Amino acid sequence: MWIRSQRKNALVNINFLRVINDGNYCLICGATTDGCDYELGVYSTEKKALRVLDEIQEHLELYTDAFQMPADEDIETLEDMYNDDSNEGEDF
Repeated sequence: MWIRSQRKNALVNINFLRVINDGNYCLICGATTDGCDYELGVYSTEKKALRVLDEIQEHLELYTDAFQMPADEDIETLEDMYNDDSNEGEDF
């Protein structure tokens, strides 16, 4: 995905994005396929940086499918489903 930096001094084809909290600011950094890192934006809080990642994801979803990895507790395995079915009708 092509992203223009916050300072408008770079237009970079980014393969990977991450938030880095250095204790004072939160940086959104992107890496290219050849491993070069670029600082794309600086935000005062992690919440703001994560909101920008949300906006990037929303933009991507207009053009491609971006899959959000679910939390562990939100995943039910087949075994879990069968165990739940075997308990149906039982009084606890």
